[in-house]
Amino acid sequence: MNEILPFKEILLLLLSTLSAYLIWRVQFQKDKLKTIESQLSEKKYEIYSELVYIIFDTMHGDKIGKKLNDKELLKRILNIKKNMFLYSSDNMFQSFTDWTLELDKPGANGVDHFKKYFKLMKLIRKDMGQTKTKLNLDDFMIFIMQNKEEYQKFKQLYNWE
Repeated sequence: MNEILPFKEILLLLLSTLSAYLIWRVQFQKDKLKTIESQLSEKKYEIYSELVYIIFDTMHGDKIGKKLNDKELLKRILNIKKNMFLYSSDNMFQSFTDWTLELDKPGANGVDHFKKYFKLMKLIRKDMGQTKTKLNLDDFMIFIMQNKEEYQKFKQLYNWE
C-alpha cells in the first residue's frame, strides 16, 4: 500500500500541472484571439470612417474651404480599396466594388452612385454593431444634404422614387 501512495501523489502532481498548463494555454489563445479581433476592428474602423469622410469632404469641402480635387479623391479611394481587399467581408468588398463601378459608369447622371453608397454605408453600420439599423435612403440623403426641401427637389430632378 505504501508503494501505491507515492505513485498516486506523482500522478496527482502531473495531472495538476497538466491542467494548469492547459488552462493557461486556453486563456493565452483567447487573449491572442481578442487582440487579433481588436486589430481587425481598428482597421475596419479606419477604412469605414474614411469612406464616410470622402463623401462629406466632397460635398461640403467648399463650405469649409477645403475643396477635394480629383487627384486627392482618387488617391483616397485607392487607399481604401487596398485596405478593403485585406480587411473587409465579402459583402463589403462587393458593395464597395459596385459603388466604385457606379462612379465610373458611362452615361451616369453623377448622382445614382449615392444609392450604391447608401447600401455600402448600411453594411458598414451593420458590421460595426448596428445590426438592426432601420435607416433608409431618404434618411441617409437628408442626413448628407442637411435639407429636406433640397432633397425633395433633388429627388424630382433625378427621378428618384
